[in-house]
Order: sequence, then structure tokens, then C-alpha cells
Amino acid sequence: MDLGQIMALLILAIFAMLIIAPPVGVWRSLSRPAAAASTGLRVTLALIGPSVVAFVGVVLMWLPGYTGQCGGWLGETSPCSGFGQYASETLYWAAMSMAMPGLLGMLLGVVLLVFGLIRRGRTRPAA
Repeated sequence: MDLGQIMALLILAIFAMLIIAPPVGVWRSLSRPAAAASTGLRVTLALIGPSVVAFVGVVLMWLPGYTGQCGGWLGETSPCSGFGQYASETLYWAAMSMAMPGLLGMLLGVVLLVFGLIRRGRTRPAA
């Protein structure tokens, strides 16, 4: 396997994590008995946490590859005006590439949260 194939598999693994991790985290947060404030924090971290971790990981993976060329995402490269331009383009494209899988994972997590709260409300005995 060459480096391009390894990078493609790594990106696919990150996308899979972005889609699968939020629903699993929400399910684990709802299945544990805890105080309401603690559950709210855990659910919030379960929904947002994987996207933040993946974003930081992708940016840290690409930033050391600075060669003085910018815009290589679609094959068109041009000289950068400095590392700042390269860093800003890396941040932008990292966010754009992870937007759809991250939002899908968050949506699945919110759907699971709604169903979990409905089920939890039905199983509680009336006081």
C-alpha cells in the first residue's frame, strides 16, 4: 500500500467515526443512571466531541506537510503567501470535508436522544 491509499483509508475511518460515535455516545449516556445535569453534559459531549477530535486530528495531520504550495486539494496549486495562508486553507478544507459526516452523526445522535427520552418518559412510574 502506498501513502495515498493509507491516507484514504484513514480519512474513511475518520468519517466512519464521525457517523458512528455520536449515536453510540448518546446511547451510553442515556443508559447510565445519573443526575440530569451530568446526563446533559455527557450527551452534549457525545454529540460534539467526535467532530472536535476529528477536526483537530485532521488539521494536525496536514499542517506538518507545508511545502510552500497552497490549494492542492483539487489539484491546482499556487505559491502560498506564507504559513498563515496554508494554515487557514487547511482549517477551511478540514472543516468542509468533515461537515457532512459530522452532521449526519449528530443528527443520528439527536434522533436516538429523542427516542431515548420518549422511552424513558414512558417507563417512569407516575408519582
